[in-house]
Amino acid sequence: MVYEPQEDSFLLKEFVKRHAKGVVLDMGTGSGLQAREASHSKRTTKVFAVDIDREAVAYAKKYADHQRHKKITWLVGDLFSPFKEKKYRHYFDTIIFNPPYLPQDHKVRDIALEGGKRGHEVIARFLSNVNNYLKPNGSILLVFSSLTPEVRELIQKNLLIGNELGKTHMFFEDIFVYLIKRNPILSQLEKKGVCGIKFFAKGHRGLVFIGKYRNKKVAIKIKRPESAARETISIESNMLKEVNKRGIGPKYLFHSPKFLVYEFAEGKYLKDMIQSKNIKNICKKVFEQCFKLDALHVNKQEMTRPYKHAIINGKKVTLIDFERARKAEKAHNVTQFCTFVMNHVAKNKKKWIMLAKTYNNDPSGQKLQRILEMLR
Repeated sequence: MVYEPQEDSFLLKEFVKRHAKGVVLDMGTGSGLQAREASHSKRTTKVFAVDIDREAVAYAKKYADHQRHKKITWLVGDLFSPFKEKKYRHYFDTIIFNPPYLPQDHKVRDIALEGGKRGHEVIARFLSNVNNYLKPNGSILLVFSSLTPEVRELIQKNLLIGNELGKTHMFFEDIFVYLIKRNPILSQLEKKGVCGIKFFAKGHRGLVFIGKYRNKKVAIKIKRPESAARETISIESNMLKEVNKRGIGPKYLFHSPKFLVYEFAEGKYLKDMIQSKNIKNICKKVFEQCFKLDALHVNKQEMTRPYKHAIINGKKVTLIDFERARKAEKAHNVTQFCTFVMNHVAKNKKKWIMLAKTYNNDPSGQKLQRILEMLR
């Protein structure tokens, strides 16, 4: 079914008129309205109009004036699939997308209107691939609904930056048009040689991405824009460099004020290994690293609840996330981890409390040994 232009289409058309330039892609072209509008601009050189619906492409092509719209190439395909062919391979200055963005109401999805069960699934697929086709200084004009608020987070997770250009109210929802550009951090990372960057996880203060650097899998940590924490990247970078000297933490590679890159630690989180038959040996290795941190006067501040702060890969244990770590006259990593162990792994809490107090008064290797003996 061809999506006939509605209020969202005409709102988008106004911004296409103002912003379209260079080589343009009109994704999900539908009636072809945006492709035709882009082709009228003197700032545009070529327009590709793509739709998954063959009938929609035939309809749009039929109502386009060949002479007035000769810049347009009409293609059938699912999102970026036509551009996997070498003859159509392009990087675009402008990408326009008025996607299906309504949550699915029926068993059979209306592909012209519904973006999936939650409404944003098609947009999620689009945003996860768009950086592979957008020029470094290119821009995206994207329409989405107040019914799909997750889109703002998806923009951030794909290393993009979006700004609202305009909105309109339709029935029971607000419709937004966003101007989206690549996050400058992405270009900086690519210049450093990091490629294949994909979102991995979200923390309280940062977003973690994975990528490839010199044929090695790396993690990239970026501060969340909404986080009030200060200088977390700089702090964690300095901490990693220091603890790496004692064989602790993932290997630091490089950083800037905006991002930190280090070798990715493969394995399972500590929280997933609590029921493992090897949990006591794992805890011993964590204690040994905590002892080294205490000797360095580095307080990690996460060791009472280190569920996602230790990665286990076979016999190797890697402590991660040093963004809250601070220098301290007296560090408490071993005693904090005692609290975790007595609550989740070992028995005899009174004995563990006594051992923790004894170590706190005399944080020596001898007192650590007594703690390790309790894990036999």
